[in-house]
Amino acid sequence: MTKTGKLSHLASNIGSLHPYPGAQNLINPQHFYQNSILLDWSKKHAHPVTLRHLANFGKKLTEEKLVSSANFVRTELPIRLSLKIKELQSLPYGITSNYHLNQVYQSYYYCFNAFRRVQPIKTLEDNEDFCRFLSSMLDDHLIVLPHLMMGALEVSILQSLSQQDLDDFMSSMVRSRISRRVIMDQHLSMSEAFMKNLAAGKLEGDKPHDYVGDAFQNISAKTHLELSHKSISTFLKSLYPDIEMPDLIIEGNDIKFQFMTNHLNYICTEILRNAMRSTIEHFIRIQKLTDGSIRGVKPSPIIVDVTHTKSEITFKFSDKGGGVPLEKVDKIWSFGKTPELATEYLDNFHRLPGLDLPSRLPIIDHQYFANFKHKRITHNLEPNKQLSNQPPPLTGVLSNLGQLEISGSMKSQRSMLKSLSSRPFEYTLGISMPMCKVYADYWNGDLSMASVDGYGTDVTWTIGRLGSSRVQGGLDRA
Repeated sequence: MTKTGKLSHLASNIGSLHPYPGAQNLINPQHFYQNSILLDWSKKHAHPVTLRHLANFGKKLTEEKLVSSANFVRTELPIRLSLKIKELQSLPYGITSNYHLNQVYQSYYYCFNAFRRVQPIKTLEDNEDFCRFLSSMLDDHLIVLPHLMMGALEVSILQSLSQQDLDDFMSSMVRSRISRRVIMDQHLSMSEAFMKNLAAGKLEGDKPHDYVGDAFQNISAKTHLELSHKSISTFLKSLYPDIEMPDLIIEGNDIKFQFMTNHLNYICTEILRNAMRSTIEHFIRIQKLTDGSIRGVKPSPIIVDVTHTKSEITFKFSDKGGGVPLEKVDKIWSFGKTPELATEYLDNFHRLPGLDLPSRLPIIDHQYFANFKHKRITHNLEPNKQLSNQPPPLTGVLSNLGQLEISGSMKSQRSMLKSLSSRPFEYTLGISMPMCKVYADYWNGDLSMASVDGYGTDVTWTIGRLGSSRVQGGLDRA
């Protein structure tokens, strides 16, 4: 393009370069700085919530308790959303004007506006409408996580925030997002279980003593580790057809504990995926094998040592994959990257199969926005029926990223394990281990790495048992 052509192109798009683009409902001076409604909500305090509170509340449900739970979600979510919106508004202009983070901002604001207009829930029929509303919100916000990740990479490219400030921002945004979704998911799961019992004429029975909520499943550590290993091995076999896959050796007795299946799958799969790939590639380098001599040869196994106490569970993943240089270990956990690395990772993000970010936020087109002019939500839809003017469900990478925060108990759950394990290795994103770190921290756990360069790596993941006195603060991350 010639210089004159570039100037003409710039002139024709000058409106989009303004700090407040035209025809925007949310991005304008009056909305951004003078919105008294948001200010009023953001002055309220999020209510402290722990899994123990939710567990005690849901152990013996009644209609009155279920309606009370719905009204708690109805009033708590706009408070928490308003606090995040204010946090985004307080960032430097160069960050809030980032396209991806601006999409997050608008999505949160539309969601906030929807929640604050919901009228009090009084009956089970009201709650059914409210649950459909929550399910739509969960689906509409699948797009937020990819935008957050890509926004963080663009902030790294421009070095708009220090590494520590970016880590703090991303951790805050992701942790609060998990909290909101767990609160919604817990209510949806309780409602589903209660209505099933009601339809079958069953009374709500007493829950087990270790019950922490309908959104959590009783998980076998051994079973899930083996499932992850099998899924990863199947994919890696297609890349290295002449090499036998590293065995998985699980040491320690099998343990069953309550957790969110998708969170466990995500962390275990990402750690095992990195361990198995590095083990195979290091083995090939050390043995100096050629394509003709690697058939039937097996690399060293991946060893997972599982130990537990009354209050916590520890997984130690050990591999002989060549290790990580000492100066790079701490950087593995950070969202902040060098401009060069961030550019590479962002390019990989755009090349991911199935990453098709819609130009219009899905939340804008949903029916409940048209219906909020009435006094209460009036979906009048069957649970799985979709309006013709609603956006199609997200698929591929967007859907799988969003499914991280949806429990395995929901009917709408789509398995992400296969997609996670078979994500193309050439598309390194630089965010899998930082995300694992946030999830571990959210559940009052820890994720650490000890590595010997040239030999191998130990990754240790410790989590508190849900419902124990140690695990108290997760849902307080407003």
